[in-house]
Amino acid sequence: MQRRSTALTLFLAITSCYLAADEKAPKKPAHQPTAQGKASFIKDYDLNKDGIVSQAEFEQVRQQRYSAMDENQDGQVLVDEYVNEYAGRLDKKLDAERTGQIKQTLVRIEALDTNKSKTIGKDEYHASGDKAFAYIDTNKDGVISKADPLPERERKPDAKQPVRARPALVMPTTHSVAGMLAMYDQNGDGQVDKTEYQAQRDAAFSRTDLDKNGELSSDEYLNEFVDRLDRQIAKTRTAQLKQAAVRFKALDKDNNQYISAAEFHASGERMFKGWDTDQNQQVTMAETLPVIHNEKTKGTAE
Repeated sequence: MQRRSTALTLFLAITSCYLAADEKAPKKPAHQPTAQGKASFIKDYDLNKDGIVSQAEFEQVRQQRYSAMDENQDGQVLVDEYVNEYAGRLDKKLDAERTGQIKQTLVRIEALDTNKSKTIGKDEYHASGDKAFAYIDTNKDGVISKADPLPERERKPDAKQPVRARPALVMPTTHSVAGMLAMYDQNGDGQVDKTEYQAQRDAAFSRTDLDKNGELSSDEYLNEFVDRLDRQIAKTRTAQLKQAAVRFKALDKDNNQYISAAEFHASGERMFKGWDTDQNQQVTMAETLPVIHNEKTKGTAE
């Protein structure tokens, strides 16, 4: 993509600053592996889509990735080659998820238009907002904050539903406290009361109602969402490419500024063994999750 090639040189020029800062930062506790993380692993490496990642499948994908990274096939993957290959895969995921988000928004427009007038009136818009506020304000104190317990539906997910892979793109949502705070806590005090919430909803309606007729057309609603969506995609992409450069440094064990095939495959071996908790050379969702005790035992994601 043009956006990747244009921005990559500048991005790599500032990467060293981030890496230096990461070296000085205090070590964080290891994040424990999750079912969603395992689902992402299986999605990435399950070539025949049978829900099982065999060691042979895993090694085949890893070899394909290394070959794709090594653009000049010299057996040395430099940081720009590593980031470039990851950016290509990331962009495909972001593009696919963007399409999915837009489809969901079209469905949401239909749901908001309760009187089937082909527009969303203020009453319909605010009725939806009131319902969302009440859903998250579980302690019913008129304020959304971290003091609100998770809604029952979020505490008890449907066990029959398969665990989904981790999305590359996460949009703030009114289905969680974190999403509500991200969208509506304008003064940054860690809470949103009904007055602040209503004011933000009013302002959002006004911004979206471009022709100022007091109603939102499908195009107005969709265009406002797509604008927010594309800004979130750009933010996500920048953050993920920064992390890719950090991963490169972790993979380059001998600090010679490139990743050899041996380094890349050694990292992959650690990752596969980490997920293969029953040590049968296969990774499935049925296996118990690994437990990380410290950073030294933590595998790499790429």
